[in-house]
Amino acid sequence: MAADTIKPWLRGIIDTLVGAELLRGSAIPHRNRLAVILIDSGFETACRAFLQYKAKIKLSDSHKHRDTLISTMKSKLPDIDANVWDNINYYYEEIRCDFYHESAGKTVIDTSLLDYRDTVEFVIDTAFGMKVRPMVEAGLVEAQVTAAAEENPDTVPTPAVHVADTRDKTEKVLIAVATAATKGVDDVNAFFKREGESLRLKPEEFTSILARNSGSKKLFYFDRTDRCWKVSKRGNNKLAELKDGDSNG
Repeated sequence: MAADTIKPWLRGIIDTLVGAELLRGSAIPHRNRLAVILIDSGFETACRAFLQYKAKIKLSDSHKHRDTLISTMKSKLPDIDANVWDNINYYYEEIRCDFYHESAGKTVIDTSLLDYRDTVEFVIDTAFGMKVRPMVEAGLVEAQVTAAAEENPDTVPTPAVHVADTRDKTEKVLIAVATAATKGVDDVNAFFKREGESLRLKPEEFTSILARNSGSKKLFYFDRTDRCWKVSKRGNNKLAELKDGDSNG
């Protein structure tokens, strides 16, 4: 599901889960405690969004209460095993509530946090018929790059190099980003098609390439003004190398 086709009520849920991932990767001492609270908040938001927009239930004040919310979810998602709901209930009652209301000094180990995250995402996937993890990972890459103190690259003319000049996927993406406005994998694949290139990237492949090659002093950066990916000074240097290699070959 491309970013621009995500329903507005899902966008907020994805962003909440991205926020939890940013916390998890931070240096904040109690990052896991805060991430659990945020994941649970995203879960409750997802439950209400599912009931309202997918199950077409008119929510009442009773759905503000956790017991009623979960009971209604169970009735609408009968294929989800009881163990899944028991797991969510455990983390809510024994960990999340304790963290939120009482024990600011406690935290949770990474394994437990990831178990709760995966359980919540499984319920969201089932409820909305989608895979939330690739969208969270894509949002995480964008958030990290946007937040990074990226120096504004010098304007360097892009060397004339063609996507057919290399077999390397990262280099092909580099050429695509340097040549066409790129907000996501659809733009890259459209460029490949126009150039007669047979390669088509899956969303997770595009996200992985960006994750490995974006940020300070890497090949790509996210332009917050134009809201698209661009090639850094280092990326332009890489393109120049490709051009020189083609000429020398």
